[in-house]
Amino acid sequence: MDSFLSLCGAPALATDALHLVLCPFAGGSASAFRSWRELQPVGIRVSLAVYPGRDHRMNEACVASIEELAECVQEDIEAKGIDPYRLIVAGHSMGAQVAHEVCARFEQQSVSPRGLVISGCHAPHLRGRRPLSHLADYAFLEQLVAIGGCAPQLLGEPAMWPVFMPMLRADFQATESYRCAKAPSSAERLQTPALLLYGSADEEAYRAEVDAWKDWLRNAHGPVSIAGDHFYVTRRPRAFLEHIRRCFEPSCANFQASSIK
Repeated sequence: MDSFLSLCGAPALATDALHLVLCPFAGGSASAFRSWRELQPVGIRVSLAVYPGRDHRMNEACVASIEELAECVQEDIEAKGIDPYRLIVAGHSMGAQVAHEVCARFEQQSVSPRGLVISGCHAPHLRGRRPLSHLADYAFLEQLVAIGGCAPQLLGEPAMWPVFMPMLRADFQATESYRCAKAPSSAERLQTPALLLYGSADEEAYRAEVDAWKDWLRNAHGPVSIAGDHFYVTRRPRAFLEHIRRCFEPSCANFQASSIK
């Protein structure tokens, strides 16, 4: 079963277009990215990674580990035959952790993707300021509503909770357990060129917390601000993509495939 969903495509003749694989935030599914489907071709092919336990993968067991989610995404990229040298792996919030691990897995195979996009997420050696996974169901959902990641109506429909709660619980267990005591040495940092993004009014990931990813990356641009709160990625897709194009597309035509040295 194809675990990717196409969000928007490049012009038909753009055979050398970049291919963006977008790893969503905790609880993220295809419905959250409806606005992306309204975009006209933007010169970049965009595929949404669908994690187990949601959308057309609803019958699959949820995964509560960032490393396992990254393994799934990387295997799907390889199965689809996406050229790593045209590949940008992007992730927002929890998805940034997944995207980082995907690129790390490629580098372990001596292959470097074209780029990595870290969006709206604190670096792994920092603690999140709103842990949720330990909360009882109602309090858990209340916090999701406060963040903007859950419709308030769901609080009054407990009969629906068993449909969404396993996926939400697994995602938050995964993202909250993805933490390292300290950043790696400079020699161990990821070599894949990276772009750092954050929301101008994001209360879940401040600029400094996103900037701290530079301790994990050898070549990072930004952080660049996008107007909005934590969910700017779903509300301002064109701005999101334009920053990616400005960062990675100019040198794409002359980009030469190279192995990790």
